[in-house]
Amino acid sequence: MASAQIPPRSAWRAMLESAFYANSVRKTTIPELYSLTLKQPEVVVTSHPFYKPEQFGLSEDAKVLVSNDGGIVGRTARARRLVREMGADKGEYLRILSEAIYQLNKRGALWLEAIVGLHPDFMIKANLLSPVTDAKNMFDWGTNFTPWMQPWTGIYKNSRQINEPDILVLADPEWRDARFPDGLVIIDENENCAALLGLRYFGERKKGTLTLAWTIGTRQNMVACHGGIKTISENSPIAVFGLSGSGKSSLTNSHDHGETLKENEKVTVIHDDAFLIDLDADTTVALEPSLFDKTDAVKFNDPNIKFFYSAQNVAVTELDDSSRLIVAEDIRNENGRCIKSRDMFNHANHCKRPGSVIWLQKDPSLPPVCKVTDLGLAVAMGASLSTMRAKGVENVPAEELEKLVIEPFANPFRVHPLMVDCQQFRKLFKLGTECYVMNTHAFGLPGKEIDIPLQLSLSIVTGIVRKSIKWREWKLFPGLMIPQNGVDLFDANYDKKYKPTRKMNYLQFLRRRMQDRITYLSNKRDIEYDMENAFIDPLVTARVTIDKILNPI
Repeated sequence: MASAQIPPRSAWRAMLESAFYANSVRKTTIPELYSLTLKQPEVVVTSHPFYKPEQFGLSEDAKVLVSNDGGIVGRTARARRLVREMGADKGEYLRILSEAIYQLNKRGALWLEAIVGLHPDFMIKANLLSPVTDAKNMFDWGTNFTPWMQPWTGIYKNSRQINEPDILVLADPEWRDARFPDGLVIIDENENCAALLGLRYFGERKKGTLTLAWTIGTRQNMVACHGGIKTISENSPIAVFGLSGSGKSSLTNSHDHGETLKENEKVTVIHDDAFLIDLDADTTVALEPSLFDKTDAVKFNDPNIKFFYSAQNVAVTELDDSSRLIVAEDIRNENGRCIKSRDMFNHANHCKRPGSVIWLQKDPSLPPVCKVTDLGLAVAMGASLSTMRAKGVENVPAEELEKLVIEPFANPFRVHPLMVDCQQFRKLFKLGTECYVMNTHAFGLPGKEIDIPLQLSLSIVTGIVRKSIKWREWKLFPGLMIPQNGVDLFDANYDKKYKPTRKMNYLQFLRRRMQDRITYLSNKRDIEYDMENAFIDPLVTARVTIDKILNPI
């Protein structure tokens, strides 16, 4: 079996594990949760058939069920508290958790088991405890991960044993405390357990579980990846890393790259959200069998709805024939979501180590694509990944949506130290994986930006896979190279639109963005003691290069 039977080694895990054994708790299954969800007052039963219901033990007439969460339809990062960072407040948080568990155990609750990881070399058992009234979220969690049923339990029992305790997640959306109006998430990553209190949004359960799985992976000499990975024919896998809205899913899931691929260039998608790269076995493992995707591009009666298992925060309308159908496109609210099968495209559960890694950035100072030739800079550009928040994905104030933010390795769910990821990615690049930076937003000075369309980004990925891009040194940014043949490959006006200039206003803009990265990483080093000079110095070198041009001696 994959995870070892290890007794609790902390008060956090002792409290959470004990909660699962209360008299008020019983184990449940996907079929029972479906029946309970049908009776949940706020749930809408649509007329869309559930995709392949037999694989979950459901009847052939099962339907796609829709739930809506109220005012909060995205993640609430500010609710998160890490045990390793609590300091003197640890005792108070333990008391809060103990009281929350007591109140939950006074009500009826359900225990659902699942498996995280789709390869026998990495399969971790996960457990979710929630009140009966939260059946829909539990059902969605069970269909998002691998449910605890045959044939998967048989594969799990014969998988590689990992000396880690099972993942434990307790979620009580009905919990309330005036001191925590945004809810409270307590994570003990060393003991693989988390409590999600006062939060309805399903994504909190999914990402909370993945957070613990990623951390387990890093302890097994793996690289934790919030991104997408695919193979194209016999070429080395290509991985893209970016937050929602960066084009991560669009670039990963495209079967033809905007018709730039040939018919014989077959795309196989591993996953568009979560995977681990095993540095010892030279393999990549997907963590989930399903997709949790935005529905902003799902049209009314879209044929892809046939692959849906569930939907959240979308509208429903009734036709003259009394059929009830999903209305998506983020008409009702932003960040509508669905859980669906990967059967909508050719897919696999694992592949080799990626031959290329692409950092997807929303940084107008950068051209559409650069190749990184310096190993330290390759890590630094990932650790200082610059982006803009996607509307509705996170529960943040409106003014924050307009600011550029840095999210290391595009993974806001990381709870282990940042240096762990830096060291693991450095190992990956030392093994020969190439690194690229793609700006998928717009290029140019504020107010004069030129959009970078998805079609161009898809063409660039094709060029990277085929190795058809000819590179030249970008003298303004040592360690980066830019396309020499962009006009021939991508756009007759590529250089006119996207070639970096030596004009003073652009150089000053580029320098400011470099300094933003340097400042961020320096603060990680000086305040949080979570960064090395090796990943700051390459950016300083680039900034000094520009300084010499702006201020010649």
